[in-house]
Amino acid sequence: MKKRFIALALAVPLHLLALEPKEIYTQAADAYKAKDFQTSYTLFSKLYMTHLRDVDLNFKFGISAYEIGNYEMALAAFERVEMLQPSNLRNKLEKARTFFMLKMYEDAELTFKEVLSNPLLPQNVRKNIELYLSRVIKEQKKSFTYVTLNLNTLYDSNVNSAPIDDTYNIGITEYATAEEKSDGALETSISVVNIYDIGKANGFALKNRASIYLKRHFEEDEYDINYFSYMPSLLYKYTKYTFEMALGADVMTLGDKSYLQTLSLMPRFEYEHTKTLRSMVHFKYQVKDFQQSAQKDLDANHYELSYSLQSILSPRSYIQANITGVQEKKKHGTRVDVNYDEYKFDVVYANQFTPLYGAELYAQIRERKYDDYSTLFSSTRDDLSKSIGVGMSVKVFENLLLRLNARYDKVDSNQNVFSYEKQTLSAGVVKTF
Repeated sequence: MKKRFIALALAVPLHLLALEPKEIYTQAADAYKAKDFQTSYTLFSKLYMTHLRDVDLNFKFGISAYEIGNYEMALAAFERVEMLQPSNLRNKLEKARTFFMLKMYEDAELTFKEVLSNPLLPQNVRKNIELYLSRVIKEQKKSFTYVTLNLNTLYDSNVNSAPIDDTYNIGITEYATAEEKSDGALETSISVVNIYDIGKANGFALKNRASIYLKRHFEEDEYDINYFSYMPSLLYKYTKYTFEMALGADVMTLGDKSYLQTLSLMPRFEYEHTKTLRSMVHFKYQVKDFQQSAQKDLDANHYELSYSLQSILSPRSYIQANITGVQEKKKHGTRVDVNYDEYKFDVVYANQFTPLYGAELYAQIRERKYDDYSTLFSSTRDDLSKSIGVGMSVKVFENLLLRLNARYDKVDSNQNVFSYEKQTLSAGVVKTF
């Protein structure tokens, strides 16, 4: 016993032995914040045995152990946190990373998949998990594929986006507007993602994503949608930087007719300022090709530039703000409803309150200004739209979630025939394979 005490005394600086636990924790937290993980590990190791139920202390102790290569101790700390706080997504991610470093590849894959099944997960975090998974599957000498299936029933109070006003004027003549059509619909969407690592850690990965979206109205079948999308991309990650170059091809039918085909190019960049703050930028160029002769003059080139700032508020919640500028330019024709500039700002907040329940809030404001003067309405069209939504997820079984959503949209236009509002309610299930 005396030898053990001497060894411990030699391992810990003498000036730390006289410190009170509160002082030790303060110094450990300061060292952790400064990324001096060797010091924070040494200090936290003096405290954790008497603070086994302290989530914050054990999580920071686990991170410190991970960063200095003591993966067994890190895993034990993350497992303690999981017992105390099962809904802590950040802890699950760190636990999965630790499994990988311990070459426990099957456990790492299962844990990453568990996090991926959460619909509240931000898209950029999802991409980072996919990159980690690509390394896991490379070690297992296989490619990784996961499938997400959504089945929803939906109610739309204004399927045809009918105007708010009963009449509109052209010159001195008054015309009646279309009546609102409310209807229910069944929605089905399937997304298949395959990812394969083609480099070393913090290197390249190939990602292929194919998705199908089907919408079938109960009565208004002229608004039925079939949508098919394929997006291959090349991902590259280096320390705090992530870059993605994506190509896209989309095909859409409306009712029983072919409606739209598009091709797109989208580079995306992400920078991790801190563990809880990230910036994301993407540019998108898209060519729109309408398939019916009546819509050919809608053919356009679409340009989009977006900046997003994401803050991880806690291991279970985040908030993200997005600012996007859009421009569309017609390829031919004289239609006045094609060329426009658009600016939109939206915010999303998500919180996984418990292992079973999560919620999401969404709000957006968007202004669209058209370039061309309308002689019909004696003005240039200007639309202002506002949207707000709330969603809730309930875990039913492993990898099976119940989703409830409600959304309200309103568009105010200086040409009142384009002003409308609608409410949308949906309920469905999400299954990840």
